Amino acid sequence: MEKLSGDVLSNIFIRLFAKQLAQMRCVSKSWNALLSRSSFINSHLHRSTHNNNDKILMLFRKACDFGSEPITTHPSPSPHVELTNFIKLPVNLNFEGASVIGSVNGLLCLNCRSYSGSGLHIWNPSLSAVLAIPPYSMSSHGYDQKETLFRFGFDPKTDDYKIVKLEALLETERIDLILVAFLGISLISVKEWLQVEVYSMRKGSWKVTTQRFPSQITGISITDDVCVDGHDGHLHWLCCIDEIGKQQIIVAFNLDDESFSEISLPDFTLDSSSTLSYRHNVLGVLGGKLCVMSRGGGVLECEVWEMDEYGNGMAESWVKHHAFSQFSSDIFPYGFTLHNEFLFVAYNGRLALYDPIEAMVKIFKTIDRACCVVKVVNYVDSLVWVAPSECDISSCNISRLPI
Repeated sequence: MEKLSGDVLSNIFIRLFAKQLAQMRCVSKSWNALLSRSSFINSHLHRSTHNNNDKILMLFRKACDFGSEPITTHPSPSPHVELTNFIKLPVNLNFEGASVIGSVNGLLCLNCRSYSGSGLHIWNPSLSAVLAIPPYSMSSHGYDQKETLFRFGFDPKTDDYKIVKLEALLETERIDLILVAFLGISLISVKEWLQVEVYSMRKGSWKVTTQRFPSQITGISITDDVCVDGHDGHLHWLCCIDEIGKQQIIVAFNLDDESFSEISLPDFTLDSSSTLSYRHNVLGVLGGKLCVMSRGGGVLECEVWEMDEYGNGMAESWVKHHAFSQFSSDIFPYGFTLHNEFLFVAYNGRLALYDPIEAMVKIFKTIDRACCVVKVVNYVDSLVWVAPSECDISSCNISRLPI
């Protein structure tokens, strides 16, 4: 092995799992240097992301039964199968009541309680490493008057992972939380947007941005079941500019210059004359492009639209690529996977994965959404370390499980 060139070693190492490579860093200084290079980490990540043989989905649940698992893993080709002992949960985090803020490049941002208190964490399940995020600033408004929302993303220009924190004063004269039950949409009714704060993992600190969330946005969706977000360093929220959530719009945040912009939704043609004009829309990325899957209130068909020219912001930039009407039961859009598959959910709690290439529907085990709120995350084998680059690893608040 000592006589092999760096290129040959890289070609061997890139085929191994992150957990194995983490162990190999201890073999020698030269191996540690090779496996720590950003170019190798990025190449390994690219291979892991696009490897169709290792498509794993993680399902996070708020368990309703004592003893049930908070996280289960399922192979995408056979989602009815549950993989056992696939990942180890961090022993210092309490996943009961935890929420998944986002997932990118194999890193998961969690909002959950720990033995040292509640707060945000970034977890790499491949390396069993957890980073506790320092506290963010709190406004003087009471908890009953405001809502705090988070998003997690990656800025490719600065090679930095960021958490965006939004704060909003709730509209107390109306119902604060609008639940459109028959579509499963949850919208927060907003009176005023407060300051926006951004955490940089590279710097290991928070800062307040100069821009605020667009003031004309009166509601924001908190239904985000599938963690597939981000397009070329942007985060996206599905919002509305009216009181009942019928006039929807996308708000984008550029992680590089930390600015907001607005994107119009497609000019939907389905059920335009129906009195049930609510639409169930979910956002995601499909084939590297921002996309939206939509179903109208008066029809069973779902449409999938891709934004052909990102940054234009106009409805004309959307192109319809798929339409689904072959399902026998009443289904609603749920989200997208990293491998261009579509997720749907039915009223009976059945979660279905649809592969447009094979034109095949694959059913998960029954999930009772009345008592279990599920978030689906793509598992990506990743060597991306969670330590801030400006922080000495030995002094960072990082914990890891035995490998």
